Amino acid sequence: MADTVIRLHYRDGSGKINDAQQDYGLETFGGFLPAIGDLVLDPGAASGVDRNDRRNRRMWTVVQRVFNPRDLQNYVALVVEERTPSENEDALV
Repeated sequence: MADTVIRLHYRDGSGKINDAQQDYGLETFGGFLPAIGDLVLDPGAASGVDRNDRRNRRMWTVVQRVFNPRDLQNYVALVVEERTPSENEDALV
């Protein structure tokens, strides 16, 4: 059985979905496929910034999951809306 590949897509303010061209494995998400409504702290941060400062990080809210996008077997398109973590989420960063 092939590994599941999760392809990230962003939904912008107009509702348009854009391919972020970033692939992840399930291990990035604790071995689980995020569901609609889940929050995910972007695993990356820009080089040279303090990754513990919430202003330098991004939080994703999962808004859709699409299985078999573009007829790619073992792929799931994870559609997210992106934002900066709030002060209340400091403990998560």
